[in-house]
Amino acid sequence: MLHHMNSHSRRMGYARGFALVLLAAFCYGLQPLFAQYAYEGGADPIGLLLARFAIATGVLLVFLRCRGIALPRGRLARQNLLLGLGYGLAALGYYSAARSTSVSLAIILVYSFPAFVTVVSITCLGERASALKLASLALALGGVSMATGLSLSGASIGALWALLAAVCYGASIIYGTHRISHESPVASAAMLLLGCALSFAVAAALQGAALPATAFAWWSTLGLALFATLVPVAAFLAGSPRIGPSAAATLSTLEPVVAVTIAVLLMGERVTFSMLAGGAMVMLAAVLLARPAPSEREFAALEGSSAGDR
Repeated sequence: MLHHMNSHSRRMGYARGFALVLLAAFCYGLQPLFAQYAYEGGADPIGLLLARFAIATGVLLVFLRCRGIALPRGRLARQNLLLGLGYGLAALGYYSAARSTSVSLAIILVYSFPAFVTVVSITCLGERASALKLASLALALGGVSMATGLSLSGASIGALWALLAAVCYGASIIYGTHRISHESPVASAAMLLLGCALSFAVAAALQGAALPATAFAWWSTLGLALFATLVPVAAFLAGSPRIGPSAAATLSTLEPVVAVTIAVLLMGERVTFSMLAGGAMVMLAAVLLARPAPSEREFAALEGSSAGDR
């Protein structure tokens, strides 16, 4: 009887974690829609991201204070702020790409980051190569080439922004998982968001920024900060431990599906066959790279933690 109850409790916990990670991926996929409305209200990428991360940081800091949770200090605080800089650069690349090219192409290229992580892990961190990983890397490279028109030599500035975002995101994942030991995930998330906000504050001071200029644009920015930033962060942090990192990383590939669907149905984008085919190849590679062999626990943790800090 006790065994049956424990088994039922585990199944319920897994189902709850599954739903929470799916919710996180869906909410992350809403970013282009909120961003479009903010752009229409006068914002530019730097101004929008500054407002997004400032609002999200403020709300999360209030939550931590109410719960009595202390922020990281010393070396850990500096590491999380540096990690925030990396994620901020990745966000800037993604948002700049989505504004200057199509959202669909931007999200496809950004999701080539697992391939970058795998290449660095094999070549620099001593991770063992396998036939599946090499095949996945070839699949991702082929998908990127097809989505960008079979040649990067004439790629648009938007495509280059998206690839920069993938590199910055992948580098942040590697640094965060190999260099940082988090004491409290939610406190680290707050410090990371603060690092993002400070990065865009500096960028705005150096080159200027256009903040949202209308009430509707500010409501859209608030929606971006809450429903496409804080809600998915909280959902992923709560759900991923229940299902494991590799399953969480695999489910996170719903994000580009949601983003592309919204771009086509609500934003009027047209998706070519080469983009669909290339996107399918990149997503398949991401799924394969997110589900390593049982012996490769380190890379599983690497992939699983990536989606939680976006």
